[in-house]
Amino acid sequence: MKRIWLALLTTHCVIGSNQSPRARDLPDEWLVDRVRVLAVQANPPEASPGATVSFNALVPQPGTDGDYGIAWFTCPPTDDGGIGFGCTLPDPSGIDPTDPEALAALGLIGFEPFLEPLYTVPDDALDTLAAEDRAEGLYQLVQVTAFPPEYLDPETAPEAIDFGEVEAAYKRLIISEARTPNRNPLLSRWAVDGIDTPEGAILTVEAGQTYGFATTVAESLVEQYLFVNSEGTEEWRTEEPYVNWYCTDGELLQNLTLHPYLDVNWVAPRSGTSGTLYAVVRDRRGGMAWITRPFTVR
Repeated sequence: MKRIWLALLTTHCVIGSNQSPRARDLPDEWLVDRVRVLAVQANPPEASPGATVSFNALVPQPGTDGDYGIAWFTCPPTDDGGIGFGCTLPDPSGIDPTDPEALAALGLIGFEPFLEPLYTVPDDALDTLAAEDRAEGLYQLVQVTAFPPEYLDPETAPEAIDFGEVEAAYKRLIISEARTPNRNPLLSRWAVDGIDTPEGAILTVEAGQTYGFATTVAESLVEQYLFVNSEGTEEWRTEEPYVNWYCTDGELLQNLTLHPYLDVNWVAPRSGTSGTLYAVVRDRRGGMAWITRPFTVR
């Protein structure tokens, strides 16, 4: 296990396979036919210096045997928009992989299922900014890396990471002293042909039939916020959330919907199959949330 911890630290910026598939060979964006990181949530999505932020990721794992491990890294806050991937970290040689404080100093803030991803923003995170810029703040780049369950077992863990077997995603956490800091949105329902389904329900559908799905963004979390325009003037704006839809089987006839019109149609797959449906809402300011429903086909 120790060699996997160190390999993750020394290869902090995850790269994929050297051979990229052709566009025509790629599956539809909404089809979850392999392990994917669909969404990464920070709570809160906009934090002030000294605040503690928790993280959660939506990582479907269709067709896998056992749960993937998930490593969380963070880079120091920057004023470059957080568009770079990876960052320079201290040398991990000789560190104790069971010491959370030592790992945090190296940028590792979580290692699920063993260590919950938590990050405390440094008190001096905004000290490099002028007073008038602290409301807009900086970005904190957070990397999520999911890898196969055999990496968690010392008996089956490989000597080195096969980057063709891992999935990675990046999240920009906003660090600011904004007067209207962002909060995550909320999807409050999943309706099938106009009928609400309770959380935990398994949808039973007929093969080849088309079903209408709908969700609703909680209006109290469609927020108004202060925005500083290019002239340096504050103006009030209203969020414009949108929802991405995904499924492990069947066919989505639409996969992107804009608030408040959050309806899609889905064609059920062949009889005897089962899977999961996903709806992910994003508020365009870094906030996100999701709702899921498992299904089975008669």
